[in-house]
Amino acid sequence: MRQLIYLLLLTIIFIILTACNASPITVPLDDYSISIEATANTLGYVVYPREPDRFEEPYINVKTITIQGFIKAEYTSVTGDQLQMIFYARATDPADDPDCDGSLGVVWICNANNQLPITNNYTFENGVRQPILFGSRNSDVLARGINGGKIWIGAEVVSGIALNVELEFTDMVAYVTIF
Repeated sequence: MRQLIYLLLLTIIFIILTACNASPITVPLDDYSISIEATANTLGYVVYPREPDRFEEPYINVKTITIQGFIKAEYTSVTGDQLQMIFYARATDPADDPDCDGSLGVVWICNANNQLPITNNYTFENGVRQPILFGSRNSDVLARGINGGKIWIGAEVVSGIALNVELEFTDMVAYVTIF
C-alpha cells in the first residue's frame, strides 16, 4: 500500500500542473500485493497496521479520491468457506481513539462500529479475480489521509478462516479531484 501512496503523491504534482477543472484526474497505479499469515473473523473489529503509511503532504489539498481496479485473494481455507472482508481507512492516530486497543503491539484493533469503511463487503473465492473500489464509501477519509501525510488502511474479516492469504491488487487506477 505504501508504494501506491508514493506513486499517488508523485502524480499529485502532475495534477497540480494540469488540472484546471473539477473533473477527476486518472492516475494508473503499480500492481502490488499484501501477504497475511493467517486471518479469521474479527468479530466486529477492524485490524489496522501499527504504523500508518507515511508520505510527504501534497502542496495542494486533494478534494476527493477513489481507487478502483481488481483484487485476487489466494489462500488456504481452514473452514472451506469463502473469505469476506470490508476495508477501512483512518487519517487519525488510533492511539487517540478510546475504541482502539494497541496492547498486542503489532496492530491496532478498533471497534468497527466507530470506524469508516471505504468499501462494501467483498466476498472472495480462492484465486478468483474481481473488481474492487476503495472510496465507494467515506471517500473523504482517503483525501484527509493524503492531505495529512499519513493513513491507516485496515480490514474487518466478516467471515472465513484462512492461512497464507495473498491479496493481489492489479490494474488499479486512482481518480483524484482537487477543486
